[in-house]
Amino acid sequence: MLSCVFPRLRVPLFLRFQPAAFLAAGMLARSAVLSIGLTGLTGLQGLPAWAAEPPASAGLVRIGDAVNGHIHPSVCLTRGGVLVVTYGRVNHRDLRMARSTDLGQTWSEPQPFPHTMDKSYYPGSLTALADGRVVHAWNRWSTDTNESEPRSVIYAVSRDDGRNWDKPREFPRDPTKRSVIRHPLVELSAGTWLVSLDDRTFVFDEANQSARSFGDGRLHGLVPIVRTPLGTFVSGAGLRSTDEGRSWTAIADFPNVKEQGWRHELVCLSDGLLLASEILGPGFGGERIRYRLSRDDGRTWPDSYEYYNPGRAIGGRACPRTVELDKDAIGVVFYDVDTKQAGGPGVFFLRIPRAKLGK
Repeated sequence: MLSCVFPRLRVPLFLRFQPAAFLAAGMLARSAVLSIGLTGLTGLQGLPAWAAEPPASAGLVRIGDAVNGHIHPSVCLTRGGVLVVTYGRVNHRDLRMARSTDLGQTWSEPQPFPHTMDKSYYPGSLTALADGRVVHAWNRWSTDTNESEPRSVIYAVSRDDGRNWDKPREFPRDPTKRSVIRHPLVELSAGTWLVSLDDRTFVFDEANQSARSFGDGRLHGLVPIVRTPLGTFVSGAGLRSTDEGRSWTAIADFPNVKEQGWRHELVCLSDGLLLASEILGPGFGGERIRYRLSRDDGRTWPDSYEYYNPGRAIGGRACPRTVELDKDAIGVVFYDVDTKQAGGPGVFFLRIPRAKLGK
């Protein structure tokens, strides 16, 4: 016998004392849940995935609204336990920042990022450092007010969990080339960061503001790079290195992160589990978002976990970004600008129990 678990209904007061109306409302809600569930993946013995548990996307928390363009959120969790999110509310013109002090249950009202107010920009990344600071890196067009190439990468540091930001500084660059960042830095040691840009992959020394080649000096492109607890580097270009980047091995059946490297992500959790994003389905934004998983230090990627399936086309590129909340949960930020969804276009946070990803 097939049994289903339905979410708790919030019933208006005027329905609670009208049995016929209450029953009708309940049947409508039940039909809605069934119609959403039937769009899921097929599970064991031909049963849809929702037969086992409610869809993960039922726990979405709206961070803020989004108007248009390159929304491309970023997220980090500070040493003080504060979640910081940035996203583009209006294309290249209104970069917003929001904070959560309860691991994503509630969010502050998104405010303009002070260093891009009245300026043009292209979204970048957030990185939480071991010493408690936060690095926000974003992209400046050729001037402060246009949207012309070549872009360059600017960063600012916060020492109070994203409330205030130091004066911006620029990463070393070739002024004749476009330089873009979209992924978190890898903190190699205190004050030493691995930076992956579309025109250059380098190690940055914060103290003397200098850059040097990483490993064999190759360009990985606009893709994420992570370091596992075993010291292995895994590149979104589908490469793996066990010798500090001096040599690399191609990874078979690696998720296609590189083709749209600005859009996709690669994350390593503290226990070594690796997550890479995949967006499935036709059209501009696809229809479903999932993780591909590696449990063997990046060698193989046989498993997956789907966490967003609205039963329709996703509005926009989503650009998911994931952060580890604690040993029991992760959180992911993404956007969906479908105008017909409840509340309209928005940027969302979803908490996912670690147990759902398997052992």
